[in-house]
Amino acid sequence: MLDLLIDGRLELGCRYWRQSDGICGLRPRRCKARDIFAKKSCRLRDALAGRALQGGDTLYPTRPSLIDRMWQATFSVEGAAKAGADGDGLLLSRTQPRSKQAPNASLPEIQHPMLDAYFAALPAGRAPRILGSRTLFVADTRVEAMRLAEIGLKRSRARFIENGHRPPGDTLEDIISAFDIHVGAPDDVIASLQADTALARTTDLVFQVHSIDPPHPLILRSIELIAEKVAPALGWSRSRESSPRFAAAR
Repeated sequence: MLDLLIDGRLELGCRYWRQSDGICGLRPRRCKARDIFAKKSCRLRDALAGRALQGGDTLYPTRPSLIDRMWQATFSVEGAAKAGADGDGLLLSRTQPRSKQAPNASLPEIQHPMLDAYFAALPAGRAPRILGSRTLFVADTRVEAMRLAEIGLKRSRARFIENGHRPPGDTLEDIISAFDIHVGAPDDVIASLQADTALARTTDLVFQVHSIDPPHPLILRSIELIAEKVAPALGWSRSRESSPRFAAAR
């Protein structure tokens, strides 16, 4: 119904969230999370397509076109392969947990194998849809950006450690690297994003300001600088047909 109201502009993102097991009455020890997600996503596609569900009921109104606007979020190579095999879009996270085997791996180093698996599994003739999410804060000067980053990231670092994670370094530069943040004046952020080789393989890009959490007026200013300076340097224009697509999220 929402997709009808907004003239077919809804994008439907899906992800298995383990914390919902108790709410949904699931018992993950008795079945694999990936199997649960596969079963539920098939049922969702059946509903959108208007196929009969358990008991013979059907969804009304049906919306089969939404099936072509489904995305899957994942942290794993296996999950990326499933998104490709299903012909869905792939949602890449703005940051990811590091493995014990590679605690200092960069985000592109983690996400390139996921991208490889997605492309390998994508059906022939199916256009790839890959959204890269990144933490981004742009200020008029590098000094101002780093001052605000230090305030916000110290809070984030404390919460990170409280939750039992390994301390992400002591210096501001260490924390910025560990949290996969692109921060600074426009030229700094442009250079940082251009060095992110995983983004070169995406079709869409979304920016967020998590972790730094600056005051609201400066978030608005950051969005202005992204639209006016950063995004155009990465190939974006105001044309509706421009590609890749960009968005800023709080």
